[in-house]
Amino acid sequence: MAFEVAHYEKFPYELSDVPKKVRNACYRWQTNVKNQEILPNRSDPPTIKKLNEYRNLWRLRIGDDYRMIYSVNSNRQLVTMLMIGHRKKIYDRIDADEAGKPGVRITAYGPELLEKLPTADEVNAAKKTLASRVSEDASISTDKTLPVMLNSELLDRWGIPEEYHNLLENVYTEDDLLCIDDIPEGIIAKIMDLLWPPNAEEVVQKPVRVAMHPSEIEEAADGKRKLESFLLMLDEEQEEFVARFKGDSRPVGPWLLKGGPGSGKSTVTLYSIRSLLEGLTQLNLFEQDGPLNILYTTFTNSLVRVSEHLLDTLGLDKSKHKLEVRTVDSLAMKYQPEEYSKLTVCYGREDLENRVCNAIDICEEKTRRFSFSYEDKKFLLEEIDWVIVGQDLKSVEEYLDVDRSGRGRALGQQQRQHLWLLYEILHDLLRENGECLFSERLRAAAQSATPHYDYIFIDEAQDLKPVAIRFLMGLCQNRKNIFLTADINQSIWGYSFSWTKMASDLQVRGRARILRRNYRTTKEIWSAVLQVAPDSDSVDKETLSTEAVYLGARPILSHYSKLKQAEERLNAYLFEALRLERATPASAAVLCPTNKEAKNVYEMLDQKLKPKIMKSKEVDISWPGVKILTMHAAKGLEFPVVAVFSLEKGRLPWPARDGIDEEEHIAQQQRLLFVACSRAMRRLIVFAHQERPSPFVDYFSSDLWDFEEL
Repeated sequence: MAFEVAHYEKFPYELSDVPKKVRNACYRWQTNVKNQEILPNRSDPPTIKKLNEYRNLWRLRIGDDYRMIYSVNSNRQLVTMLMIGHRKKIYDRIDADEAGKPGVRITAYGPELLEKLPTADEVNAAKKTLASRVSEDASISTDKTLPVMLNSELLDRWGIPEEYHNLLENVYTEDDLLCIDDIPEGIIAKIMDLLWPPNAEEVVQKPVRVAMHPSEIEEAADGKRKLESFLLMLDEEQEEFVARFKGDSRPVGPWLLKGGPGSGKSTVTLYSIRSLLEGLTQLNLFEQDGPLNILYTTFTNSLVRVSEHLLDTLGLDKSKHKLEVRTVDSLAMKYQPEEYSKLTVCYGREDLENRVCNAIDICEEKTRRFSFSYEDKKFLLEEIDWVIVGQDLKSVEEYLDVDRSGRGRALGQQQRQHLWLLYEILHDLLRENGECLFSERLRAAAQSATPHYDYIFIDEAQDLKPVAIRFLMGLCQNRKNIFLTADINQSIWGYSFSWTKMASDLQVRGRARILRRNYRTTKEIWSAVLQVAPDSDSVDKETLSTEAVYLGARPILSHYSKLKQAEERLNAYLFEALRLERATPASAAVLCPTNKEAKNVYEMLDQKLKPKIMKSKEVDISWPGVKILTMHAAKGLEFPVVAVFSLEKGRLPWPARDGIDEEEHIAQQQRLLFVACSRAMRRLIVFAHQERPSPFVDYFSSDLWDFEEL
């Protein structure tokens, strides 16, 4: 069985810093491994050598001066290229002496790399030794000057376009490089990684990606391909699920994939689509039956753009199939009945609430002791939107019998009858003005849906109304060809998540699987974030029990009393975190409860960080600076550095609307905080007001968070 070759995600950058003949040798080695002409886990002196005392680490000798370090997983038949460079630098990065013996740095910060795992006492002793060396070395510079000065010769070797050389030659410090304008973010990121190449213990804490062909890594080294275009490597659990879409016949579902934040649900979806299309191509089904229509739908426009970018990297022959990426809302617009195209959706919250109040007035005239008042307008509107229309109830009898689990506020039979009357009157008032609710348009699309797609992949299903699932089912030629991903604990829009409610005839029992590893968030952040995880009866405890893979810094809870304090700390933190992660401002995000708060944060941030406020429909992941988003808009996204601003009474959680059940409202707000914090990959800070504390602050403990007082 041939070995598969993967690479540490920044490996192509390192490849650009070695001579062409070394790159060619690396290319030949990858090809020979794939073709089984070389066994990467068999010593072949002096070219291939196992690194003694290191676990599964091997060295490839390329000429007299260059070395490549790679790891081998024999059980998975997987080779991962970790680093390449001049032998002196390489051995420093793996902390090995001339005899190849590991040093104290690896013992302290990369013990998992060693053949013999050191004890806790040995690790602590190694850390103390390193700390004493730092304190005794008076020659260590405290400024932030670059380790080497940038010049045209060096920049040319790294493949940096000549048009940027003059600007870069005037950069002398880390902050200058971090905040330089007029140079693409990808180029700055590449320079930072080449100036500060990560050590072995840092490399193994970063994602592994896979190329379809060794030439793609060459393209990335030359700057012709983005690093993000390489798909993440699947683990055994993820591969087992994707295997369902491989084979000599059309796969049959339906399928449900569950998993917590960072478990790779979206990545597995993309691999499943690729496996499906590759299998059908091999069967010549496209030639026999014509191209299949495949739909991939996700929750927000920002996730659509991310998904489209990744799907473009799959190398699929688009002449043989049709793959469409859309939000459910845009599909409803596309497939709405003709009579609804003549209606205007009433989006404005104030307008809708006024319509509800008018409906209440009419109900009070028609019914003695009507059960609701103006104070209930928000609750009534959401009940109609999520339960009556959202579940496509067609009569008051159905509403009297429906299970409202998760709505929080109980309703008796008379209250339900009154609410149904209000719904009918509101419907008539809207039509008199040529208006409708968006959920009504979605329901109408579901009722008139005709099959258009052979397979449908639905991401973030937990935030869709049941009628939206039914609409998508109606668009599928065969309801067994539906794939869903979901995590109820990340539901920040809906109130309840029940597959029985969503589609009584969509049976996923026995076909559901759970991903149990978290590849996004470090163990330190994940353990801390679990303290604010949802804890109600509706929680899916299985997806909260996922295990984080990577290690990193502890998150921070920063208490402030004055806004000026928070402003200074936020800016200082972002600069510090980006320097420590060797990342550009594009890697950071500040997440806020509301758009108003986002505007305040924008005014606070140093303009060198290139901050930009982005609403849900305007999220631009390619923006070269810090993204300022609401917590809702950040759903489904991830960032190496995250600041959550701010935990304050009246802001998070914000006050419950009139008529809304307080307990359910707080639970939803807690899920929102959980989603916001779990966007962080490597660094996280949460700001909390000292004098107006949010009740959520009580969930944080100093055992897992670093507390600071400003």
